[in-house]
Amino acid sequence: MARTGGRQRTASASQLDEDSDLFVRALARGLSILALFDVQHPDWSLNAISDQADISKTTAYRMLRTLEAKGFLTYDPATERYHVGKATIPLGYLALSYVGFVRSAHQFLEDLAEATGETVELTVSGSQGAVVVDQVMTKHPFRLNLPTGRILTDLANSSCRMHVAFLPPAEQEKYLRQTQQRFTPNTQTDREMIEGRLVSDREEGLSSDMEELDKGVCAVSAPVFERDGSLRAVLTVVAPAERFGPRDRKRLVEALKTTAAKVTKSLGGQAGVD
Repeated sequence: MARTGGRQRTASASQLDEDSDLFVRALARGLSILALFDVQHPDWSLNAISDQADISKTTAYRMLRTLEAKGFLTYDPATERYHVGKATIPLGYLALSYVGFVRSAHQFLEDLAEATGETVELTVSGSQGAVVVDQVMTKHPFRLNLPTGRILTDLANSSCRMHVAFLPPAEQEKYLRQTQQRFTPNTQTDREMIEGRLVSDREEGLSSDMEELDKGVCAVSAPVFERDGSLRAVLTVVAPAERFGPRDRKRLVEALKTTAAKVTKSLGGQAGVD
């Protein structure tokens, strides 16, 4: 057991129970507020924060004022909405250095986009879901508005589902017990079927989205591994349904798996190593 601050560290952070004397509820609530801000939700109102964080308006206001005082949030009186503050900038750069392999992996994304002619994305696991950390857009006129930095949380998404497939059972359960939204007629919402897909996605090293999240949009994803065999990232090819027929899909899958293997090799990684 690791010793921290003179005390035995008996559990990892993900295993810490909220009833533990080590769990600081006020801090957890404040961090849950900060976690609401992302590229798709850059600002929030007090009422929305109260609803999303599931805390009272009074408590939310006190926490927001504290975060504002410490520079983690700023308040715009004209819009009555909160934005991230200057104190988050060093954290942002630190986070970028944590996923520094993105820079070295970018050429692989370029090569895959050139080989397939389609949009390519790289995602890593975040506290709220899979985070898109890099992408190369297709040269075709058909282009989706898929901003880097967005968080993927739906199991209909092939990249998110691949990340979840490699989570421990307890972490998978958090996703499985949520009501699965039906985005298109192809969206799978049956829990038993989804569980089966998670198993097959992990075993096959490939997950797919056949117009399950967006009508007319398909995708395939493959895992990238660390030295110890753990999941490091997920590589995804996104294409319109008209360029995703059986022959096209076979070509895209082959190119995707080849590139994912190259990225894994560049990290010194190997699948299936515990």
